[in-house]
Amino acid sequence: MQRRDSGWRLRGALLVAGDLCAAGLAYLLAFLLRVALPLPLTTGYLPALRFAEVHHHWLALLGGQTAALYFLGLYEARALADPADFLGALVFAPVLEALFLIAVYFFESDLTFPRSIFVVFAGLDAAMLVGWRLACRNLMGSPRRRVLVVGTNEDAAEVVRTIRHHHWLRMDVIGAVANNGTRAAALEGLPVFEASEGLPALCERHRVDEVIIASQPSWQDHLVDALGRWEGPRARVFVVPSPYEILIGRAEHLRLHDIPLIEVIRDPAGGGAAAAKRAFDLVLAALLLVPALPLMAVIAAAIRLTSPGPVLFRQARVGRGGEPFTMLKFRTMQVGAERSTGPVLAAANDPRVTALGKVLRATRLDELPQLWNVLRGDMSFVGPRPERPEFVERYARDIHGYVERLRVRPGLTGYAQVNGEYHTSAATKLKYDLAYIHNRSLWLDLKILTDTVKVMLTRRGV
Repeated sequence: MQRRDSGWRLRGALLVAGDLCAAGLAYLLAFLLRVALPLPLTTGYLPALRFAEVHHHWLALLGGQTAALYFLGLYEARALADPADFLGALVFAPVLEALFLIAVYFFESDLTFPRSIFVVFAGLDAAMLVGWRLACRNLMGSPRRRVLVVGTNEDAAEVVRTIRHHHWLRMDVIGAVANNGTRAAALEGLPVFEASEGLPALCERHRVDEVIIASQPSWQDHLVDALGRWEGPRARVFVVPSPYEILIGRAEHLRLHDIPLIEVIRDPAGGGAAAAKRAFDLVLAALLLVPALPLMAVIAAAIRLTSPGPVLFRQARVGRGGEPFTMLKFRTMQVGAERSTGPVLAAANDPRVTALGKVLRATRLDELPQLWNVLRGDMSFVGPRPERPEFVERYARDIHGYVERLRVRPGLTGYAQVNGEYHTSAATKLKYDLAYIHNRSLWLDLKILTDTVKVMLTRRGV
């Protein structure tokens, strides 16, 4: 969570402006250095008039800078809070942009452009970006916030663990408010206040900046769980909202004469939007499959040469409506990885994964065969990730509302995948999945696909 204070937009605009200035200045200085200095492996000085003779793609230069920084995660809160941890990405971004500019000038066939400029530009741009990002660290920083967690259940414990682990959030948990008799292990050593003291009084006494409420399962959660198991046509469900539910509910609402209603349960898979989404999946899968085939052939050969066993890994997964299907992946684990353990969830640094498999997983290239699953209609490009039947049975029993995610096609990527990490719990991933399912749109799909590219480049996520 990153709070946007009143000056955040201005600071963000200044950061982007500085990044663009670094690109423009590095480009101009690259020409100046080539005019003033003979570089190794070149034919000597560059004529000063050459700058005016060639065509300069300023939009590609500036747009490439912003795109490279974005897709490498350098506009995310964690990178802004501590840029020293992202020096490698700051150096790699100008290399990506230089390669992009080389492609732009190559397709233009401007043979008069001095190619050595790109090498000099990449080095100068990297130096300027590192210097600028380190210099403006205090500009982008925000004061530490004092956080009060309401709840002592496992959800509250997960909130506390997340804040303690991710120091870049700049948050300090000052205590938890007890709303039942249990206390999770992660709350040990943390002051626990009684709810009888009253939340406003606690906030004032402890100078609290933010309150995070981790509530217990309610009748609403049990309702969602029951409706998710409802077979056949499902009724629309409305609630007469409380003032709190009005604040968090969707703006679209109905009236029962003079009584306001909020629709809380609707069919996420119906209507023209579902047909449009399926058409989008078919077109995109067909377009990607042709250029992906040579890469898939190379990956298949590499798997065959580096690890005994089949190239493809076929596994039963649960799809829309709870129907099983066979999902395809490139094999990334040793053959018989679960022979002695039975079904086990994959984890970060899993010892069962082969050396090549680690690379394929980090870059998500092991998912390429699932383009066939998309064409078949088993999967969509965006949706909840399909799970194995054994895990679906367990999660449906233990996590309220889990069955609701089976009302749509599973996806190659999803909202949980671009926002979560390997250690993110199944219950938390479900919240992302449900948020996606009931707010689906083509625009949201495109945003998730764009963020997936960023996750692939930064090797983050699940």
